[in-house]
Amino acid sequence: MNLGNILFLGTGNMGGAILRGLLAKSVVPVSQIAMVEPAESFASDFVKSGVQRFASADEAFAWADVVMLCVKPQVFKIVAPEWRDALQRSGRRPEFISVMAGIQTGIIQEALANLLTINVLRTMPNLPMAIGKGTVALASDHAPASLVEKGQAIFAPVANTTVVIESQLDAVTALSGSGPAWVFQFIEGLVQAGVKVGLSRESATAMTLSTIEGSVAMVRESGKSAADLTAAVCSPGGTTIYGLQALEEGAFRATLMQAVEAACNRSKELGA
Repeated sequence: MNLGNILFLGTGNMGGAILRGLLAKSVVPVSQIAMVEPAESFASDFVKSGVQRFASADEAFAWADVVMLCVKPQVFKIVAPEWRDALQRSGRRPEFISVMAGIQTGIIQEALANLLTINVLRTMPNLPMAIGKGTVALASDHAPASLVEKGQAIFAPVANTTVVIESQLDAVTALSGSGPAWVFQFIEGLVQAGVKVGLSRESATAMTLSTIEGSVAMVRESGKSAADLTAAVCSPGGTTIYGLQALEEGAFRATLMQAVEAACNRSKELGA
């Protein structure tokens, strides 16, 4: 599939992760990738990699076929009028793929289109895309099939893609978008626990990562649920069941559920 010229509006944490993944996997030639990024700290490495950097949105929109909206929702609300005017002056109608949490398709179209009609595909990727291990959901119900296919082509080499409806994206944001942070905290908690009971931090880190990798592989490959596999580890009166009791007393699962729900609610607030 010919994806045309891909423009990144913002190359911070998420935009930068997507762009690094595209460059690493050579999804499109670097000559077909450009950015508008005012922060030198975010832009410099990509410039060294050969990514074109536009100084103005006017030039960028005149060049782009697909525009990746990778700014924070709060920033979008500030810069959208400038981008709308630049889009009109360009006389072109690139298609837009948004990774912004909470900002609905209709709001993006209204903010940018004015007298134009533009196609918008909302998505929610996550940070591991930077190393080709991402997860991304694409909302298919308000975008043409051809744009959904382009989105899949852009993301598939660096992420597992899932098609959802737009009303589910706040939940996706909370689970897989914010989810790496929950996992990073879980990893650090296990490492600290290993140190507390006498292991070196190096050994605790290695064993924690290996344990998580093996556990994920078992869930994927065994065909059993996480609950079934948990039961398989627990011997009657053994160490694991005592540890699980401690997790239950600390409301481990309930706290995870509360974290996801809080992130989901915040995603909805950002789109209001």
